[in-house]
Amino acid sequence: MSNAEINQSVEHESNVLKRSLPTSAANHASLLQLAVAFLAGVCVLQLQTDIEVFRWSTYLSLFLLLLCATVFLVAPRWRNVAVFMAGFLWALFFAQSYLDKQLPEAFIGQDILIEGVIKDLPDYGARSVRFNFEVSRYIALNDQPINESMASLPTRLRLSWYYNKGRLHSGEHWRIKVRLKPPHGMMNPGGFDYEKWLYQQSIHATGYIRKGSSNQRIERAGLSIASIRESLLQQLSSLPDVRFQGLLKALTIGDKSTISAAQWQILQRTGTSHLMAISGLHIGLVATMVFFMMRWLVPGAICRYVSAPQVAAIVSIIAAGFYALLAGFSVPTQRAFIMLLVFMFAIIVKRPAFSLQTLAWALIGVLLVNPISVLSVGFWLSFTAVLIIIIVSSNRLKPPAGKFTGWLLGLRIQWLIALGMLPLSVVLFQQGSLVSPLANMLAIPLVGMIIVPLALLASLLNVVSAEASLWLFSQTSTILSLVWALLLWLADSPFASWQRSSVPLVISILAIMGALLLLLPKGIVIGYSGFILLLPIMLYQPPKPGLGEFWVDVLDVGQGLSVLVQTHNKTLLYDTGAKFSPRFDIGQRVIVPYLNYIGVSHLNYLLISHGDNDHAGGADAVMQMLDVEVLIAESEVFKQKSRLASRDKICEAGRRWEWDGVNFEILHPAGIYQKSNNRSCVLKISNANSGFLMAGDIERKAETQMLKLASTKIAADILLVPHHGSNTSSSPAWLEMINPQVAIVSAGYKNRFSHPTQKILQRYQQRGIEVINTAQAGMIQLKFGAVNEKPAIQVKQQRKVSTHYWNHRVR
Repeated sequence: MSNAEINQSVEHESNVLKRSLPTSAANHASLLQLAVAFLAGVCVLQLQTDIEVFRWSTYLSLFLLLLCATVFLVAPRWRNVAVFMAGFLWALFFAQSYLDKQLPEAFIGQDILIEGVIKDLPDYGARSVRFNFEVSRYIALNDQPINESMASLPTRLRLSWYYNKGRLHSGEHWRIKVRLKPPHGMMNPGGFDYEKWLYQQSIHATGYIRKGSSNQRIERAGLSIASIRESLLQQLSSLPDVRFQGLLKALTIGDKSTISAAQWQILQRTGTSHLMAISGLHIGLVATMVFFMMRWLVPGAICRYVSAPQVAAIVSIIAAGFYALLAGFSVPTQRAFIMLLVFMFAIIVKRPAFSLQTLAWALIGVLLVNPISVLSVGFWLSFTAVLIIIIVSSNRLKPPAGKFTGWLLGLRIQWLIALGMLPLSVVLFQQGSLVSPLANMLAIPLVGMIIVPLALLASLLNVVSAEASLWLFSQTSTILSLVWALLLWLADSPFASWQRSSVPLVISILAIMGALLLLLPKGIVIGYSGFILLLPIMLYQPPKPGLGEFWVDVLDVGQGLSVLVQTHNKTLLYDTGAKFSPRFDIGQRVIVPYLNYIGVSHLNYLLISHGDNDHAGGADAVMQMLDVEVLIAESEVFKQKSRLASRDKICEAGRRWEWDGVNFEILHPAGIYQKSNNRSCVLKISNANSGFLMAGDIERKAETQMLKLASTKIAADILLVPHHGSNTSSSPAWLEMINPQVAIVSAGYKNRFSHPTQKILQRYQQRGIEVINTAQAGMIQLKFGAVNEKPAIQVKQQRKVSTHYWNHRVR
């Protein structure tokens, strides 16, 4: 092909692209560039592991922001750089405001008397009630007056009140005695980042309320939007069909706390989780419905001064604002409302609602109000969905003329959005629903156009008649049951879910670009190259140990234990952490998400060391959500789990096997023990280079027995400390025989047992044994190399390799 032909082809492609994209893309490209530059600056700040070097004074930060504004005005060529720096500084200002209110070290674990107001809806569990608390005054620390300024103390707390018999209400003013600790959560790849969530909610510390006469209600709550939400919560809790109470609470007032784990699993398999969380989708649907209703109802007399679309846009903003308030105006709801505000304002000033210019203004608006929004997955999903709408609406969709043209166009857009979001869902959640396009195409109109409006109408009726409101909520629940039956049918399809491991960043970017290219308007040849960009994510295989190697992941499960062992072709899970309640199961919340993250869907062996909850509580969830080939445990565990298949095995000393050049041997129990801790299954794993010993919760009696029966076998390079570092274990003679280089402790941060105890830590330190605690390190990964590989053992601590400035630094 000649140069002239190449130039002609390129010019043709360019002309097609210019004709197909919205006018705003050509006329306002600079605005989009500025929005992206501002977003980039905000994101760069969020990538920092530590911002101490940037923590200038507030006055200096404001001066630098003014300097960026000056450069923007007087130096057009440097505008993108100035806006990038402004985004960085704006995000830094918010980060500093949060970090300046860290809990002082002297306050951790001490009795503190405070006053303040209960915020949001209290969350009632089986043994406790949890709520957010806005502190107005710090009174005393260990009965001594506090003189420190409120400017340097935490003002928003997340508290638990155990065994409280009374009812708490949002808006109440209380004086309470609390014990606090810094925001701290479990840190595992692919798991829920509790510390990031607390940061997004501007919560500076967590804790619990101490018993005593100091706890007094000072002032009752008055009439407010919070009291209205509580009234609706009680109304929804009295619905006769308890199956859908949680779903209706989520759709009406944004309370997702009572949606069951099984229901979440159905929503994930069908790609409809967003349907049960008040977000941009619901607020947008409500606003759209009100907009079109008002557009036809506006009297002609008013249209002499303003157009019907302008009036409809104003009314839809009011309706969406009411819905956002009913949902508690949470962070995702705020973002959705700001986006809607910008799009409706474009209609009011007679500009295209869905254009790249409007999207740029919405992006800038959301970031100005809350730059921390970029840490939310919902932020990226929302803007990607709108971007897809803009792309697919630009001369691509030409529905046939007819009575149902609008509906057909809406369904086709929804279909393309679901397809376009599939790669992003796989990248973010390691799971994509293949039935999602069909599920959303059928469920969104039913939920958005029928169920949500009826729920809002029932909410309004509650002010006039509680009986009428309850009746309408019951009818809404019946309709929701029909939608749920449809989702259950789709979820049972063998093709419902596509599971993938986490993929490298480059492959993720290529996949997202590929999906967007495929959605470009027809006639653009480059769009078909999207298929090529999607190939890497389809073909990617996660790394795994070589022959003769094994990898060990000691998961951060708080006060409990769970360890994953991988060889070249086999996988073993040792213990499953605790189940604290139906809503907080370590197996479901931590272990399975991590296994999905690394691409493990099948366990060759699940070994439960003993029946204590902190070791076996999550087993049911693991066995329900994953394919478990063989269960190894003591007989009491089999009774608890109601499982004893022919392939399952009783844990007993002497059982051994070999996988991919790696040896496994159970060294204990070799007898009958009354205490469950001493019945713990002790497993040693070794290859030609190294050995790793997992001792469960055994105590001195079992350790002494092992010294008699297996003294020649227990030596190991790395030891999983028995019983989380309790005084009842790690006897001197036993440690001398094992002689490990490194000892791993699996314990909860500031746990009530004080594990590992100072006495045991000193015992290890006196022998020169390095101790690593999951409470301080997060998940600990050990890679045991093959013969002559250097180093023989690689150790990685999650809090060292994947930490951000908002994460708690454990001292």
